[in-house]
Amino acid sequence: MNVAIYGQNNEANGIEIIDLSQIQIRLMNKFENESIEKRSSILIDSIYKPYQYLWSGYLGDESDFTDWLNNIAFKELPSYNKKAENINLKKLNKYFFKTVDSMQAFTKQESRGKWYIFFGPKWTNLGGFSDGTMLIDLAHASNNSLEEIAAFFPHEINHQIYSNNNTQDENAVLYRILDEGFACYVGHLFHNGKTTIADELYYSELEYKTCIQSEEELIKLLKKHYKSNDEKISSSFADRGYQFSEKYPGAIGYYIGFRIVEEFVRRNGKDSWQKIYKMSPEKVLRKNRILK
Repeated sequence: MNVAIYGQNNEANGIEIIDLSQIQIRLMNKFENESIEKRSSILIDSIYKPYQYLWSGYLGDESDFTDWLNNIAFKELPSYNKKAENINLKKLNKYFFKTVDSMQAFTKQESRGKWYIFFGPKWTNLGGFSDGTMLIDLAHASNNSLEEIAAFFPHEINHQIYSNNNTQDENAVLYRILDEGFACYVGHLFHNGKTTIADELYYSELEYKTCIQSEEELIKLLKKHYKSNDEKISSSFADRGYQFSEKYPGAIGYYIGFRIVEEFVRRNGKDSWQKIYKMSPEKVLRKNRILK
């Protein structure tokens, strides 16, 4: 049986959304009670092969896909159905494009890039590949409502705006720190008081307070590593599961980057954050004098 049904593509203002979630739900419900061989074949032809870039980069090859599909995904189908209803998948697309328009007006910058929306192995809520392609894995525990997902949109859209204006050349560590901190800063401005700084950093208030109290040590950490081009160290600054010290929260680069931007704005004027899109990270760091 050949089921030639593919995901929905929507494109506007330089942003393309490839929404696999609705067709995934439809096919999984329709073929749930078929043999493993039959339903695997259908999902491979309709979901994996047409979007192999997504699945191979995020999950693995066809074998990994079918293992996940039959050992995890079909068992979690009731929760997928519930999430699809709670989130309202059609409304999610519309709200996303509305946020893209609002962010372009707010930042005075164009955004370009590709987004995939799907149910996957729930390894990230909103994440991305190194080329700027963004992912929304609706199966992730934190993706339970439109409001919860939409709260992350400005942050992730800012990553695409920034990367389109400022390509990483060297100093991978500083680029990653500034990219994450800048996204948090712009998200906080965009939400206009509806979120706290801790919310934007994805920290608890206690974790944020700990960062403030440890700032002198964190600046020393920045000074030690900011010139590095080591991708492993770069990832460590953005990894929620990695702690440079047991007293610091994970993804400490978010806080450090936020402080770099905050100090830059304090020294250069309240609207100076808009200049960061087209300034090298090294120049931003020099002009804020946070390293003294």
